[in-house]
Amino acid sequence: MFELEPLSFDRALQSAADALERRIAKGAPIAEALPPDLSDDETLAWLRELGPKDPLAGSLELWLLRLREQSELAARRTEIGRAHRAALHSIQKPADERLPLAHMFQRALARPLERSLYLKGYLSSAGDLAELIVRLWEERQQFAERVKAPLASFEVVSPELLPAARNFLNETRAAYETLEIEDAAAFVTAALAETAHEGWPAHLSARTVSELTDRAWWEGLSVRPFPLPRAYGGASFALALSELGRAVSDAASAPRAPFVLARDVFDLRRHELGALFGGLPLSAAFATKQLGLGGSRTRDFLRPLARAALVDARVAAFRVLLRELLLSGQRTLKREFPELAHAALGCELPPEIAGAFVRVRPRDSQRFAATLHAATQHEQLILLDDEDWFRNPRVIRRLREELSVQRATPNQETLTEGSKAFRARIEALL
Repeated sequence: MFELEPLSFDRALQSAADALERRIAKGAPIAEALPPDLSDDETLAWLRELGPKDPLAGSLELWLLRLREQSELAARRTEIGRAHRAALHSIQKPADERLPLAHMFQRALARPLERSLYLKGYLSSAGDLAELIVRLWEERQQFAERVKAPLASFEVVSPELLPAARNFLNETRAAYETLEIEDAAAFVTAALAETAHEGWPAHLSARTVSELTDRAWWEGLSVRPFPLPRAYGGASFALALSELGRAVSDAASAPRAPFVLARDVFDLRRHELGALFGGLPLSAAFATKQLGLGGSRTRDFLRPLARAALVDARVAAFRVLLRELLLSGQRTLKREFPELAHAALGCELPPEIAGAFVRVRPRDSQRFAATLHAATQHEQLILLDDEDWFRNPRVIRRLREELSVQRATPNQETLTEGSKAFRARIEALL
């Protein structure tokens, strides 16, 4: 094992994190991307001994655990990917054919008239995928036991997210009921905001999405290519804006050092900027000044987007709670999943497909926190800088500078405030 020293170890972690990201983006194997020195239990023991002596030690340990978990469970995640994208399943309607689950879901998104049939095929065929996902979470628990660190310690920024998610589902129940979602097809339809189609660019690309925001956001930054969804509806452009926000956050943090302080191991800061960008289409000022809409056209544009945003926020809260079920064992998961899914999504989902219809990734809890924090931030920006703050270079410079400030841990007060701001914004548009 090489001679360990905090700053050189920080650089080694950054190099490994970058290598893992590149391999994931290319679909390449990632298990061998982590150097043996980083996988060595002696390294972890060294960090824990260093803890009381060096302020970097805690952050170094969290990042090491994150990277080790990704690397050690890479094979299982690859197996899940094959089960979703390659394994064939028979369906009879709308046509008698054999398709991967991923293709069924894509067709459900792209073909409104056949949506319910493809979703029915997906839900009836996803049992094997769900079993693999449950097994992954069991192995993640085993990993946590081996390294003597709860998964939440390096994946969930605050224990307050769990009660906040429960409260949010209760507080938004009445608004969600107005969407009249009773099955998976209605759920997907509301989530896509297909009727919010006016004003958007003819093509969804990195260039067209970037042009929807002021160039001051990324000026002087090396923004990496970011994932883009297919253009199924207005929510696709909102999602693409979220991805742009996350990419800008990553680019702004890249030059700073140490890496483990500049890049939050929980991804809260990047998800907050993503949520702030993704919420721009809910603004009448954005619809008017960026998309050229006005009058009744703006109202007709904003309502389906508000419905989609409410669906997305409740899915984020649902993921926080589903994560706990996935960590509670198969018996608890299968007993409680149907009730949780119906309460949060409005859908009757069988326990056999728990984790396969709405997937939970390690740091998804921060997406929920980010949605609430971004709602508060948007409200404050309007009060300080007017409704078109997103076009103001002075405001943008200030927000970019704030990206270098370590984010405060979400607590009951900030999450409650964010929930109130989110509900006020959405309910005004429904």
